[in-house]
Amino acid sequence: MFNLFLAVFPEIFLINATLILLIHGVVFSTSKKYDYPPLASNVGWLGLLSVLITMLLLAAGAPLLTIAHFFWNHFLRKDDFTYFCQIFLLLSTAGTILMCFDYFKQERFNAFEFIVLILLSTCSMLFMISAYDLIAMYLAIELQSLCFYVIAASKRNSEFSTEAGLKYLILGAFSSGILLFG
Repeated sequence: MFNLFLAVFPEIFLINATLILLIHGVVFSTSKKYDYPPLASNVGWLGLLSVLITMLLLAAGAPLLTIAHFFWNHFLRKDDFTYFCQIFLLLSTAGTILMCFDYFKQERFNAFEFIVLILLSTCSMLFMISAYDLIAMYLAIELQSLCFYVIAASKRNSEFSTEAGLKYLILGAFSSGILLFG
């Protein structure tokens, strides 16, 4: 029998690694003892490592996917197609994090939260790929959109960034309300 815990273990690992990175960033970036170090590169490399470990965990569970499996009363589905899409997503996320390093150097952008938000949106995309129910898909899309609201408004000194974040939030709220209430 396919173990329920092994089915979502890569997603659980990535969520836990993201929360640990967030705690690490908050503790060390506000630490007077360490003279408030810049953590964007450090958290970026640790985030890349957590994405690669998640890919290895996903690959370790691949031989169990000989047939489609449904979990938690048809809430999630795991089969070969979802496996392929999740591996492709994790490779894309690793490439995105690698491209972020050049952006951080070029713009002198020192916010570790950017990597944490990318990892949280990746977790929601992993759940969205496996979703077999409309409620599961809606919750995954909402978690992803919350991360993207903050990413869109991440440049604090730019009016365009703030405007884009607010527009994205308002349009997302209207579309979510229409989707929920008809």
